[in-house]
Amino acid sequence: MRSTIKLSCFLLILPCLASAEIHQAVQDALDYQLPENTCSRPRIILPGDAGDAGNTGGTVSPPPQANGSTEFFVGSSGSEVSEMDSYTRRRLKSKEQRWRTCVASYKVTLLQDMEALKGSANHGITQAQANIILTNLALIQKVYMTEDGVLVD
Repeated sequence: MRSTIKLSCFLLILPCLASAEIHQAVQDALDYQLPENTCSRPRIILPGDAGDAGNTGGTVSPPPQANGSTEFFVGSSGSEVSEMDSYTRRRLKSKEQRWRTCVASYKVTLLQDMEALKGSANHGITQAQANIILTNLALIQKVYMTEDGVLVD
């Protein structure tokens, strides 16, 4: 009889003891901070534009046509005619490719963090903890959905 009473008291106290300690994965999920995105988007700097920080440059207008001309320059528009030489264009393309690779790597890290946050719920969490973790998951999702991996406020 006494052992049954002790056992029932122990079973009643056990959930309180278990909830008093927070699992390390849950604590990490609660303390989660979004990692900094160190990828920087390449800028177009044309010769002569170095002093003008606001000018992204790169395009000029198409060559002028004679008045009354019905012929159009096929394949040339303001966005295609450029002051950049082929070397500068290749360098810019290479820089942009490195930037895109960096952003893709950053987004993979975000997905891994998201999986870790979701997995922390397996260790038992309260509603308040779940709300904090869901807020962190929503923040990760917002950043992931941007093109450059930077959240604009």
